[in-house]
Amino acid sequence: CEYDAENDADSDSVCGNQQRCKWDAENDADSDGICGDVDSCRYDAENDADSDAVCGNVDSCMYDSEDDADSDSICGNVDSCSLDGENDADSDGICGHEDSCRYD
Repeated sequence: CEYDAENDADSDSVCGNQQRCKWDAENDADSDGICGDVDSCRYDAENDADSDAVCGNVDSCMYDSEDDADSDSICGNVDSCSLDGENDADSDGICGHEDSCRYD
């Protein structure tokens, strides 16, 4: 790399003077504008959208910061009873954690 003093520091076959991410061999893999060598979520373009410290590319509930708090396999951002694992078992329109008669 004639004009690159570090001679392709990230070994990606692109000279540093010709790329924006000269220390990131994947050259911003998620295309979020943050080079992988400083990106806390290298493969998540939204960079942990729900701020739960789990990057979206490995987060089972990428828009639910509590990651399915009631463990009913429905992410809280789309769960009508996000704190009721039985999802209003008696179908009275009142979620179990607020229902004084959960099964009546």
